[in-house]
Amino acid sequence: MLTDLQIKDLSQRMNIPLEGVYFKDELPRLKPNKTYIINLQDSETDEGYQNEGTHWTLLQVNKYPSGKIEPIFFDPYGAPPSEPIKSAVKKDFNIYLPYTTKDVQSLMNNACGFYCLALGHFINAFKGRTNSLYNDVDMFMDMFDDLNHSIDFKKNEYILKHFFQAEDPKLRKEIDVIKPIESITEEDEEGGINPFKNDGKEYTKIICDVKYIDQK
Repeated sequence: MLTDLQIKDLSQRMNIPLEGVYFKDELPRLKPNKTYIINLQDSETDEGYQNEGTHWTLLQVNKYPSGKIEPIFFDPYGAPPSEPIKSAVKKDFNIYLPYTTKDVQSLMNNACGFYCLALGHFINAFKGRTNSLYNDVDMFMDMFDDLNHSIDFKKNEYILKHFFQAEDPKLRKEIDVIKPIESITEEDEEGGINPFKNDGKEYTKIICDVKYIDQK
């Protein structure tokens, strides 16, 4: 999983107007037209120790010259925003917080930070954007399959990695965001996929027994 320093560095390179990287219980007063990358963990454990973070999400609230306000919350798993995030938007903008529902992230990797950065770039810096937040979010999401209904997670990873290639083809390098099958097997032998938490509730996504067919 990306660290907060890596997210800040990549945001600068990708022309994302990042306001900051926060745990969900440490959100400051929200500013319009700024990107917030939020970890779904609280900053401290119940025992008072510093948390390392588990899963990155994105929040942005756009305010147009007309005064119209449009917020969006993006979790690569398609989960709803937690109460602290909804409360922050309600407090600072007095508006309901909609969210994306498509599950684009595979359990095969920890690419949540990459997905958030890709969306942040698309809605803020992509030359082909419409400058309408919801239209641009829809265009971004349409590029990916919903993994609640598809098993083609490699398609999503293939599209994702193109957001992190240099503009100069000579400088481009392969970005491997898919864990090798061997490492996934090792994780399963060690106890399976760790569940994630949202608002104190624990969720576990069940992996189905899927057979991959070589179509060569």
